[in-house]
Amino acid sequence: MSRKTNQQKRAQKRKKVRKQQKAKQSSKPKMFRKEPVLEEALNFRHPLVECLVNRDWKEGKFASIFVLRDTPVGLVLSGFVVDLAGPGLKDAWGNYGLSYYDVEKLKSKAAADGVPLVPCELTLAEKIVYGGISWSKKWGFKLPKEYKIWIRILGPENEVEIDLESFGKNGKPLLILDEDEIYDVFEEPVDPEILKTNIDVNPDSIAADTLNRIGDIKSALISFSRGSEFRTDFEAAMQEQFGSAERPDSEDEWIAFQDRFILEHELESGETVVQRFVNRYKKVMSEDVRQLVLGWQFVIEGLFEVKDIKEAAVLMKNLINERDYRVFPTTSMDEMDVDPGDFMYARIVPVKEHYVFSGHASTFKSDGNEDVKTTMYKNAVEIQMKSPKMAFKDNDEKLQKGREVVREQYDDFVAYFVNDEVLGTGKQIQQQYNDYFQYRYFEKKNPETGMSIAVTYERDTGKSYRFPKMKLPRDVLKSKDVGMICDPLEGISFLIDYYRFIDIFKRPESHRDREDDIEIVMGYLESEGVSDVPFRRVAQKYPDNFKKAMSYFGRQEGFSYIDIDQLMKEFKPDSFNKLPTIVPILDSEMSRLARSEK
Repeated sequence: MSRKTNQQKRAQKRKKVRKQQKAKQSSKPKMFRKEPVLEEALNFRHPLVECLVNRDWKEGKFASIFVLRDTPVGLVLSGFVVDLAGPGLKDAWGNYGLSYYDVEKLKSKAAADGVPLVPCELTLAEKIVYGGISWSKKWGFKLPKEYKIWIRILGPENEVEIDLESFGKNGKPLLILDEDEIYDVFEEPVDPEILKTNIDVNPDSIAADTLNRIGDIKSALISFSRGSEFRTDFEAAMQEQFGSAERPDSEDEWIAFQDRFILEHELESGETVVQRFVNRYKKVMSEDVRQLVLGWQFVIEGLFEVKDIKEAAVLMKNLINERDYRVFPTTSMDEMDVDPGDFMYARIVPVKEHYVFSGHASTFKSDGNEDVKTTMYKNAVEIQMKSPKMAFKDNDEKLQKGREVVREQYDDFVAYFVNDEVLGTGKQIQQQYNDYFQYRYFEKKNPETGMSIAVTYERDTGKSYRFPKMKLPRDVLKSKDVGMICDPLEGISFLIDYYRFIDIFKRPESHRDREDDIEIVMGYLESEGVSDVPFRRVAQKYPDNFKKAMSYFGRQEGFSYIDIDQLMKEFKPDSFNKLPTIVPILDSEMSRLARSEK
């Protein structure tokens, strides 16, 4: 009995050690998990080879610093860019396994670029870099993503005397926007009085002075968003939206972009501009105003049909999520020039039980023209199909109906194929997919009417039903291994190499050390076009093999997630808030117009 107890104790001890090792490994930066050699190379105890800085850093208040140490894997280098006039530490990067020839090339390139590097003391480099970090933190500037990795080459921060006297001007950062124009961006843009008292709103309306104050708060938020701390994020968002960091020609498009950036865009830090604004003024902001401003992140964007105008409010139906709203303009109603029957593409935000317009609203005059109405309804249907997120937002009834429709598609799929996944070549899968929809449209009968979808369509429109045959993408058609899988929430999707993917977890011992298997699994993990569904299926069907296989792939690729939920949180976080892939149209008139389309 004693021996068994000792064995159990040793097993528990080994289990505890493994658990600690896993925790330690998963807590490491991803770069160290992928390149474990780098962690040891970036050690300030290795001999210092050289420390360099651009010659004119004092005059230009802009320092490019390079620190090199000699390690068992060659020279390791960390580079830092510190803007002493503006945001502090702007960039940090590095490399290892370098030669002295590589260092000489770096110096030559810097000289050729007109920024000659000169030797400096390590203490000076540490003073500038750590000072830049402290300056950035003090003023709320975003620090480089991997700066904590590359500063390991420096000495401990607590041993460095940090002096911020060399940073900024008169104790504040400067932002250079134009060649001849320097703006001090930290002048207080907000009158604290507009943030202190509660927002007075009654159930029937919003008073004019309250609307004016809401407009002042929004203006203050806009001014705040133009601070230098958001410049990098703003330019990155412009690049993503417009393909360049240049302002678009369309004023409406420009206003809409700014409004999305301020209210909805996730900054590199993980916050929004709204959250940063609330945090900056939390000492003077009332809880009521705080909740108001945070609520503006819940933006309703859509194509609205104006139903009526009452008491300075516009009563509208959003044709995208099919919900009615009472919306107040923060400007006068005369400036809006809108009448019942008109249409608006707008963004609205909540003010307690009401809404106000946010950003620019485009108006489409109707004047009772049915053709305008038909066009707008068709546009609304197209937007719903392209953007389920907009269609389901703020409408639980529509969301539930969408789930029911996808579930019905799933039940039909299983009834037809006697399974929820089908394997074959690309050409076989395409034929089976079209056969399935032939069954759904022409053969399956509605139990209430006894008619198929095609017959119902022909009865309602008087037109012959055109079967929507689908052609798979070329790479799928050419593949000899395609999976068509159907999920009760996600609907139907197609995956190349799906049989091989399943077999990796079904028989992991037959796939060990095969580079193409790593490519398949990591391709599925990292692809935005592949959801969590295939992983959850193999994890449920082969739980032990799944953990063994993912442990192996994790060691190869530098991650330690073998639990399915942890793995999906890391690689597919959107899978925890899925929306139905089929959007039902609740409005009968829009539904009729949609059926009349090809």
